[in-house]
Amino acid sequence: MKKASAEALMQKLLALSHAMDQVCAQIDQLESDEEKAQLRRGMSGMLADVYTELMRPLIQQYPELDPDTPASEG
Repeated sequence: MKKASAEALMQKLLALSHAMDQVCAQIDQLESDEEKAQLRRGMSGMLADVYTELMRPLIQQYPELDPDTPASEG
């Protein structure tokens, strides 16, 4: 994959991750602990998949795209 494509994809994945964080925050406001637990499990799996299946391969190919690396290191 060309770097420009990887960069564009990473930006979309970061936006997706942010949106999923907002969903998690909404889940935390639910009244039912049972519903919270069920929905959190689903979100946890999706968040993990976004990283392991989509972001990690990009980071392996282009380590400078790692959002957890300070810009001065990348």
